[in-house]
Amino acid sequence: RSFENLKRLRRRLEEELLPAMTAQAEELQKQDLSSLADADLAAEIERRHEIKAHWVAVYWRDFIPFAHGMRLFGQLYNDALRPADPYEFMALLSGAPLASLDRNRRLAEMADHLRQDRDQAEKIRQGEINALSPAVQQLLNDFLSTYGDLSCPVTGGQCQQGPQAVLHLVQELAAHPPRLVAVAPASIPALTEAFLSRFAGAKRTEAAEILDLARASYRLRDDDNIYLGRIEAQELKARQEAHRRLAERGLEVPGDLPTEELSRALLDGTYQPRVPEKKTTASNQTQIRARQLIGQPAGPGLAQGPARVIASFSDLTHFKHGEVLVCDAVDPNMTFVVPLAAAVVERRGGMLIHGAIIAREYGLPCVTGVPEATSLIRSGDALTVDGYLGIVVIE
Repeated sequence: RSFENLKRLRRRLEEELLPAMTAQAEELQKQDLSSLADADLAAEIERRHEIKAHWVAVYWRDFIPFAHGMRLFGQLYNDALRPADPYEFMALLSGAPLASLDRNRRLAEMADHLRQDRDQAEKIRQGEINALSPAVQQLLNDFLSTYGDLSCPVTGGQCQQGPQAVLHLVQELAAHPPRLVAVAPASIPALTEAFLSRFAGAKRTEAAEILDLARASYRLRDDDNIYLGRIEAQELKARQEAHRRLAERGLEVPGDLPTEELSRALLDGTYQPRVPEKKTTASNQTQIRARQLIGQPAGPGLAQGPARVIASFSDLTHFKHGEVLVCDAVDPNMTFVVPLAAAVVERRGGMLIHGAIIAREYGLPCVTGVPEATSLIRSGDALTVDGYLGIVVIE
């Protein structure tokens, strides 16, 4: 995409789409789902599903292409300076006010209160949320009103809902020393000047504008998913209300049931589970385990730890301090566990995807683009992650 095209796209994102998405999420959040009749709730689930589908389409059409702002700057920077490290330009983009970092900062504040007051931690363990101190309660309420409750699909009752999900994570954070966001390199001003000094007059002005565009691209590569996640959370809340009503009537249905089938179960009170197809495997098939996996070096550093493979959102509730986050791709709605992680490994992507961005912000080793990472690695495997070379070793 050209510079002019990206400038127009930025204006559309910042002045039209993000405000509209925010307003839509706030409108949905205000609705009292528990007061709706079953037929109205079924209609509301359908409506929210369509709203989410609309914004997902907008996300792919408008938000994803804006990532080209980083690539445009990277190409210009490398052509002008010919640095030994082709990813040196990323240093000029770090330190942006990312929404997911703000969310994690708020979680860290609650965790810090629990470290200082063990009585508060004990009340959380006992489920006495109403007995929390006014300070912790205020932090919790502010977090929930801004970022929601870390909701996830209802699958087998494994996923916690409501404030408990947030407090469960805060407890795990409080049990360990806080992980700080990596300090932005002190060399940023010097790198910036070295870059701009290669241009003069109107070319220098344009280069500065491209750098500013790239910083916006870097920030929105993170923030866009947070905004979209608020829309997705509101659809999920309507589905959760349907599941609650069905459970009260003794009807258990899968959390990932298609919208149309969930509405039918709510209205008819019936559900016919599908019978899974039986798969046959050869009994004499040799099992071969991978030992060294190769991907893209996306976050410098070296770390070791047990793997936690994220196959579904509910797996995040089991994430422990010091584990290596292994997933298809890091969704910004998942990044609340990153302060607990020792490293990040992703099946998809390269240097400019969200997982690489958030890992670098925390100074974590990160390897992306690892083929079949989520199937070759099992939760509990001891991993060594080399973010310099893009190698993951399974011990």
